[in-house]
Amino acid sequence: MSLIVDSTIMGCWLGKSIGGTLGLPAEGKMERLHFSFYNPVPTIAPPNDDLELQLVWLHVVEAAPGGTLTQTDFANAWLNHIHYMWDEYGRTRWNLRRGVPVEHVGTFENPFVSGMGSPIRSEIWACLFPGDPDSAAYYAAMDASLDHGVEGIAGEVFLAVMQSVIVPGRTAADGIESAALDLDAAISLALRYIPGNCETALAIAQARHNFESGVEEWACWSDLLAKHGHDNFTHAPLNVALIVWALLYGGGDFEKSILLAVNGGYDTDCTAATVGATLGLIIGAEGIPARWIEPIGEQIFVGPGIQEITPPRTLSELTDRTVALLGKLDRQRWDNSLWNAAFDGKGVDLATLPGTISLVPADTQLGEALVSPVLWANGELPAEVKRAGGARWIWDVTSIEPRELLVLARAGARLYVDDMLVLECPAGLPYVPAPHRSPGGSRTRYLPSPGRHEVRLELSSSDAEQDASVILSYPNRHICPWTRGGLPHAANLPAE
Repeated sequence: MSLIVDSTIMGCWLGKSIGGTLGLPAEGKMERLHFSFYNPVPTIAPPNDDLELQLVWLHVVEAAPGGTLTQTDFANAWLNHIHYMWDEYGRTRWNLRRGVPVEHVGTFENPFVSGMGSPIRSEIWACLFPGDPDSAAYYAAMDASLDHGVEGIAGEVFLAVMQSVIVPGRTAADGIESAALDLDAAISLALRYIPGNCETALAIAQARHNFESGVEEWACWSDLLAKHGHDNFTHAPLNVALIVWALLYGGGDFEKSILLAVNGGYDTDCTAATVGATLGLIIGAEGIPARWIEPIGEQIFVGPGIQEITPPRTLSELTDRTVALLGKLDRQRWDNSLWNAAFDGKGVDLATLPGTISLVPADTQLGEALVSPVLWANGELPAEVKRAGGARWIWDVTSIEPRELLVLARAGARLYVDDMLVLECPAGLPYVPAPHRSPGGSRTRYLPSPGRHEVRLELSSSDAEQDASVILSYPNRHICPWTRGGLPHAANLPAE
């Protein structure tokens, strides 16, 4: 491993920090933007989960005895170190706290299986396995499987493979020097590691085809949005394609590429960070223009959702600690068998999980419901409830503490507690069932009194296929059970 140059890994982490900082103020804007530099100009690189979660994996690898990692290792890290409630992160903690089997945690009742939470974590595996795409893909897939399904996993696998083989001047673990691939060849190789019919692969292929056909960059961008746009700005197939789009049309120019990524909108901190990291791997720290480094320096700041690890204080320290781990984990063989898995969560018995309650559909008598209960816990409503146009259930409250109530349905809905209307969701809202960022009009803060309360939901539609969710959460926006008693591993995150 003696030919591995610290500058290359430093370039990766520096590009990640720059891109994430540039994109953070624009995150979630779903239109063409016009950044030409940081706006506002920062004085530090603020905390960003794009890097923070990879610091957790750094900690996990450092603490491991060697050999390989398992899904259980990642599950324990989620419970012990990652306390954020955002989208798939919150769902992962909720599923793990309830005892969902680790192989189903990423897909069971998770509306964000196709989110960007895992594609943003590819660099650690690329850096630990330079020139070894099989191992990079293996660990990226295992990592992503804890909070995603096929599309989220495909995004991280694609990026980890692409990044692992573009690194110049590297030596493979068997002592044979491996030549770096150019970007086009790296994209071609990475696509072979993901299902050709998944949306991520199709969106990448579309961006590439348009580029090779001479389509103007913003016409290509419009085409990608037309075919892969989504209510959720973190939808991974579109955002991963926007990363490839920015890299291709950026032509290897660091500044042009990261600006394309942020100006393309959507999950801008993630896309710009990944573009910056990828180019940092290619050009090294010395190739990154000083004007992008000077405002933020190389200090690392970690938010309150990352706990009980010793994070690096600087990007230089992160680089040193990354290099020190090269060769610690065993190399792995990738055989594509992962994609043969069902990813449907059908191996989970809802009735055995703590926090599960029984719903009484609106068109069902109480006696019938006791014979054939409709089981549910939080989130997307069962088809029987949607078909009935609503349901009733019992909410057991044991303490005086505010709760967040979210009701989101395409056609609209009303939620009553003890026959008092507490929330009316209008029709036509974007469907993003996340406690911290669902659209205005879909959530409220409510202070229940201790005791048993009857909750009644009225849906404005009786379509069994409609999008409709109800979520109860704590003041810190982590999902909360409707039942008495708590669950283990409560998130230690301040209330918002």
